[in-house]
Amino acid sequence: MEQRVEPSFVVVGNLPMVLRESLLPKVSDYGERFVRVSKIEAEPGIIGPFSIEAIIRDDLEIIAFEFSGRIVAGTNLYIGGSPYAWFYFDEEMSMGRRIAREIRLAEESESLELVLT
Repeated sequence: MEQRVEPSFVVVGNLPMVLRESLLPKVSDYGERFVRVSKIEAEPGIIGPFSIEAIIRDDLEIIAFEFSGRIVAGTNLYIGGSPYAWFYFDEEMSMGRRIAREIRLAEESESLELVLT
């Protein structure tokens, strides 16, 4: 408490969040590792949408502090969905519609066992 530290914040995203392209591989790796470990620790692992809550420091170090295993405000609140859904599906899409689409696509490709428990 004796030190006078002035925190600084560098905005790297907005709602809905869009990251700097240079951070996408790292964030993707965090998500993939989380899914892999969740399969080991609590079979069948995390299924469905989740968020890894984090802060990004000035030096662009990402510090994850928790996860939400559900549709959270950043995905649920915005009916148009994430810009990343646009890149993947070539149209605006809410999280609920994306889940429904992915289930239908899994059914059509006879791979429901990969997305349902």
